[in-house]
Amino acid sequence: MPFNLSGHPVVVIPIGQTQAGLPIGMQIVGKRWCEMELLAIAQELDREIGGFQHPAGY
Repeated sequence: MPFNLSGHPVVVIPIGQTQAGLPIGMQIVGKRWCEMELLAIAQELDREIGGFQHPAGY
């Protein structure tokens, strides 16, 4: 919530799963007025991590 009030852009990406198969996410906060830079960082991390994988059974 503090980042919403301060005007900093935030993106959340999936980074893995728990042992029970539940998704884990990472929240990344960027500099004010640098949304495109933040999205580029998130895209690069998503490529390295391997993208979203549905939990077993979904």
